Amino acid sequence: MHRYYRSIGTIAFSFVALALFVVLGTSSVHAASPELSSEQRQHIRSECTQIKGSLSQLHASDALLRVNRGQVYESMTSKLMTPFNTRLSTSGLDNKAMTTHTLQYQSALVAFRNDYILYEQKTSEALRIDCGQEPARFYQAILDARDLRSTVHDDVQKLHRIINDYGDAVGDFLLNYKRLAN
Repeated sequence: MHRYYRSIGTIAFSFVALALFVVLGTSSVHAASPELSSEQRQHIRSECTQIKGSLSQLHASDALLRVNRGQVYESMTSKLMTPFNTRLSTSGLDNKAMTTHTLQYQSALVAFRNDYILYEQKTSEALRIDCGQEPARFYQAILDARDLRSTVHDDVQKLHRIINDYGDAVGDFLLNYKRLAN
């Protein structure tokens, strides 16, 4: 299921990126103020409806992914990590490594939530721009949204690394516990 969502997100992002690449070509653009040629502005104007349609589909699929992933990420800490750490602590067992990873995870989860909100707001802003009238502003909003989406992707990767680290810490704990029990 995880691969499915990642594939859908990757395909959707690639589709929008490809559409922009085809429409705008490979010219360099300054992050603060895109200097679009008259030809590029015309391409954006003529493909405005299609680009906005693709962006709207990406926005909707990302929202669904955010809800589904958000629920899984919340469950990881509220239903797995924290209760397990609490059981170990109340049993007088060493849970420092797991607690450290849980705190890192919770911090990364907050960053994921906040960064996703910024990404969603910027994407919504891009969708509200009349690309027929303001192609440069629209293009810049898409560039900004793309950068924020990349940040969200990095947040997801960090969450997954921490989950793996937590799993490794649990494995180490179980090995040590078995050694001590024997």
